[in-house]
Amino acid sequence: MVWDLGFITKKGKDFLDFKIICKAVYTGAYYRQEIKSLILKLSYTMNNFRLSSYSGSLESLSQDERDLLINARPTIEHLNDGCQRDIVTKKVVRRRSSSCVYEIIKPSGEVLIKPNLAEAAKAVGTGFNTLKRRLENNVEGLEGQKVELKGHTIKRIPVFYPKVK
Repeated sequence: MVWDLGFITKKGKDFLDFKIICKAVYTGAYYRQEIKSLILKLSYTMNNFRLSSYSGSLESLSQDERDLLINARPTIEHLNDGCQRDIVTKKVVRRRSSSCVYEIIKPSGEVLIKPNLAEAAKAVGTGFNTLKRRLENNVEGLEGQKVELKGHTIKRIPVFYPKVK
């Protein structure tokens, strides 16, 4: 028997709203100004703003606005190797933070894990742009895709890849 007990507390409602915001950010829907504004509006109904001791005015999302936010069209897709690609242009999206690390197998068999492309390139002894170009020239998003360079095998490993429903 499965019990489906919903949240009834203010913090429970905050959690449900936080999930809506996270999905919009994860799918890249927040790149659209309309969605970004709705996220901001929703955030101003959470946490201390939701408490009975809050004395300011509170503007809640209408059901139509909430539905628009929940059903917002994604702008990016997540590839199996941890990269993200723009749905329209099919170009890899560059981020300061990444959802992948780089596994390097040295010619000696030693395995290194590097947190970003710059450190991976340094460990291999090649230029950042060279490694970037080689990784991008491979078929993007294929599980287990590897690049051989200077006797090293380099592979992107996803570290955060939740399935969005």
